[in-house]
Amino acid sequence: MNEKDSLINLSEKKKEYNDSERNAWHPAFYGGIELDFREDREDITFENEHHLSKEPLRIDVLIIKKNKETVLKNQIGKIFRKYNIIEFKSPRDQLSIDDFFKAIGYAYIYKALGETVNAIPLEELTVSFVRYSYPRGLIKALSKYGGIVEEVYPGVFYISGVVPIPIQMIVTKWLSEYEHAELRLLSPRVTEEDVRRFLDVAKEYSTQGDYYNANAVLQVSSNVNAELFEEVWRDKTMCESLMKIMKEEVDRRCDAAADREIKSCIANLMKNMHLSAEEAMDVLEIPEEKRESLLV
Repeated sequence: MNEKDSLINLSEKKKEYNDSERNAWHPAFYGGIELDFREDREDITFENEHHLSKEPLRIDVLIIKKNKETVLKNQIGKIFRKYNIIEFKSPRDQLSIDDFFKAIGYAYIYKALGETVNAIPLEELTVSFVRYSYPRGLIKALSKYGGIVEEVYPGVFYISGVVPIPIQMIVTKWLSEYEHAELRLLSPRVTEEDVRRFLDVAKEYSTQGDYYNANAVLQVSSNVNAELFEEVWRDKTMCESLMKIMKEEVDRRCDAAADREIKSCIANLMKNMHLSAEEAMDVLEIPEEKRESLLV
């Protein structure tokens, strides 16, 4: 293989890795942000990867307030107007000045694609950026354009003076563990206290949708914080809480005959708790008549 072919293969592998990583982080973020706003669920609607056109232009998350006059309980939602665009960056993603204005461009395109002229007024738009760490390079670049940054809540920064749209920056590692336990778990440096707080909050979950979102968050968090979660699984109390979340998700998927997903849960238990396949299925209370098909 010549040098050119090697570079092409390396580029293709890097693209595959980046696509795979995005496919893991973004569903987890969508689950986390929906859980984070569960107290405001009656007042808003969520759209995952809202497509701006037939071309591959899409918004990571679009949150629409059902009544624009409603004041949301969530700290992140205090800035919200009617239409709220969220751009999420995984811990490995950069957030440059170009990324910033690309997301602002998405907001303008979304406004322009209304069904009638000015159906989406500019004054009813907001843009939020979500990232694990504080983007110092971006903030420095924005200051050259008159950007003013103000921290209004722990980890929540308002950015003004750049464009005529309310903008906020969410730094997940600085968010309040009591207000945003779900989003703090989307980190490559989760602490045991973060997990404990998340599991305390998870006790309040009551719907299958909540358990589905919680499972998405846990899958990514446990993958990137493998050593910590090995310790968590050894803690009887936390292990039982984790199992409750996972069991609800497995039950839901059993009802939907999602065998591939069930096998993944069994494999995770076998790896993390050092169980045999039969023992893992005992923990998940999988019916005997279902087990043979899962072992194939």
